[in-house]
Order: sequence, then structure tokens, then C-alpha cells
Amino acid sequence: MEFKPDFAEALARVAAFWARDCIGRPGLQVTARRQSCEPAPEEADLFARKTDIQVILRRAEHEFRNHHYLAEAVPTYVPGLVCSDMAAFLSEEITIAEDTVWYPRIIDDWGANRLAFDPGNRWWQLTKQMTEVASKRAAGRYLVAIPDFQVAIDIVSLLRGPEKLCYDLLENPEAVKAATRYVLGEAYAYCYREIQEIITRHSPWAGDWMGLFSAGKHDIIQCDFGALVSPRHFEEFCLPDIVRQCQMLDRSIFHLDGPDAIRHLDALLEIDELDVIQWVPGAGRPSAIAWLPMLTKVQRAGKSLYITSSAADVEGLLQELSPAGLMIHVDDVFEALEEAEHLVKRVGRWSARS
Repeated sequence: MEFKPDFAEALARVAAFWARDCIGRPGLQVTARRQSCEPAPEEADLFARKTDIQVILRRAEHEFRNHHYLAEAVPTYVPGLVCSDMAAFLSEEITIAEDTVWYPRIIDDWGANRLAFDPGNRWWQLTKQMTEVASKRAAGRYLVAIPDFQVAIDIVSLLRGPEKLCYDLLENPEAVKAATRYVLGEAYAYCYREIQEIITRHSPWAGDWMGLFSAGKHDIIQCDFGALVSPRHFEEFCLPDIVRQCQMLDRSIFHLDGPDAIRHLDALLEIDELDVIQWVPGAGRPSAIAWLPMLTKVQRAGKSLYITSSAADVEGLLQELSPAGLMIHVDDVFEALEEAEHLVKRVGRWSARS
């Protein structure tokens, strides 16, 4: 692979991670800046940066050329509009910002407003085009990812409004369940199948926005709305769709985002088909090493674990966590390749001691 010459070794270690195992050390995602950087592409306006695939790929490939990708870090392009793309596929008038997308509240009345996916939707067609162009251009060079679909109740929350949806759990429970079933079972199932078929026509592997990849069907499952509800309502309105999405996939990762999501961890760990928990402490919260009791609980439950850490905390993490089924994304971007390589070697030594 052009931007990842040691991809074969990374492939073997990521396969071990999925299997809740390791090859000598945990999985690592480490990057370093190249000393001779190419000049940045000419700046484009916001809409072009988000929707013009040629502009987008020039910027992405500039990033790939200017970095070293060590261990299991693999350069990956993620098609789509930034986040929660399924909401765009169910609506037309959206507002694209620099780092997010704002979606209109199109569900005003459950009796009058029905979610309906139109294969001709402009944002869906754009995402398909992005995936097709990128997959052809990336072949043998870098990976293309499944977009950030973020389905089921999170999409309904975006299109209804989280405050109204909280009341709906009490006042319109069947309408909520019907909407989440439609998003997952109809819209997501169709879009995922189409996107994966495009990607795998050009490469055996599909990536994701986390930097993981697989030759089978895999995706990142989210339920940010779960932070607003009790365990009882989570079990009734969120958990069934999470289980169904896991069953649709060969490999699945749950994005556990912030302390308010922890109350649902026990229920998630009971899902046999769920392979990986990704823990994200959230902005302003202590880093991963402060959550070791919870992280060890995930490993004891037989799930693989994906965490982000500073380089300085990696040794401390490995004193408590098993390297088997562990992936650590190191959030430092090293200024020198030698420093990054030194960290990877030290992790091998620390793992040998555990």
C-alpha cells in the first residue's frame, strides 16, 4: 500500500484485535509528521471542501503524504458529510458547517410526518459518488471507510429534537419504535449494503472513522441519545436496535461516549454479538488511564477494547490492561519518526513484562 508499506503486518495485528487476541503487543495507532512536507492544496470555500470530491481527496492525500503511519495506523478516507449522515439521507434542507451538520426538525407530528428514504436524495447520491470516486483512486494506496451513518434513535433524535423525543418515550412510544425500526431496517440496511459493495469492488477491506478495518461487514454503533435516558428506557428503546445492528454485521464496535453513558455498560456487555467497546471520556474529562476499573471490566466481559491515550500514559495502561484485544490510539502526533518508532518498540517490551 503506497501510504502504508507495512500494511500486511498491520492487517495481521488488526485481525488479532478483532479475535480478542494480540501478536506480541496490543494494537497501536501511532502517527508522526514527515520532515519534508508538501505545500498545502489551495484553499477552497466551505461548500467545496465538504462536497467536491476532487477537492476533498486532494486535501486527504496531502495529509497522507505528510505523515508516517506506524503500527496499526492506516490512512483512511471517510466519505460523507462529517457526521450522522443518515439524517441527511432522510431530509433535503441541511446546514453544513465547518465541523458539523445541522439537520431540520422534520418530525413535527407523528401522525403527519413519516420518515421516508428516497434513493434519489441529493446527499445520499453525493455520498455514493464520493465513495465510488475515492474507492477507485484509493486502490493500493489507502483505505476508504464506511460513512458515519449513526443510525436508529440518534437519527430520530436529530430529526425530532432530543427534548421532544424524551417526552415521546412516554407519550408516543410505538411511534418512536416504528421510526427507529425503519431507520435501521430499511434506510441503513440499504445504504450500508450499497456503500460496502462499492468499497469492496475495489479493495478487500473497508475502513471506518476510527481507523479500524475489516474484510467483512463491520461498523461503529452509537447511541448518544442514551446519555439522556434511564437504564429502563435504554433497554426498551435503544437496546433492541443496537442488538439488531450487531446482528446485521460480522464485527461491531460500540462508541461509548462520556460518563452519562456508563450506566448502560452492563447491558451492552451482555450483547453476545457485540465485539468491541470504544471508550471516549468526553471533553474536559480525565483521560483513559483514570477509568481503569471500567476498562478492565470490559476486558473481563470478553470484549475487545479501543481507547485513546497520550503516549505518556501507555505504560501505565499496560500495567493494568491485557494486551489481548486491546487497541490504543495514541493522540500525540510525533514530530520525529524516531520518537514514534521508539514508542512502538517500548510497547513491545512493556507487553512482554505483563
